[in-house]
Amino acid sequence: MFLWGLKLMATKNEKIALNQIAELGCIICSEVLGIEGGSPAELHHVRRYGAKRATSPVLALCPEHHRNGNDSIHRLGVKRFESQWGITCEELLERQNERLGKGTK
Repeated sequence: MFLWGLKLMATKNEKIALNQIAELGCIICSEVLGIEGGSPAELHHVRRYGAKRATSPVLALCPEHHRNGNDSIHRLGVKRFESQWGITCEELLERQNERLGKGTK
């Protein structure tokens, strides 16, 4: 379904892919903090070059690193978040893709 050119519902394959990403758990917890075990994750859209949210790649982040914590991406903003954790969102996407077996980008 589309509304003013925006896609409202994901296809079956898109839902499967998004679920696979979420099932990885928080990429900050695993890759930066070394906490394995797949902390529950929400999906954060990484906007590139003014792209629309629906077409943006997503990062799996736990609620603490996504929106709730004082050091979350929504509280700090992207640049401060990257500085806080010492890694860029693009690098996190690459590591997440490696975990999914997709290589880089």
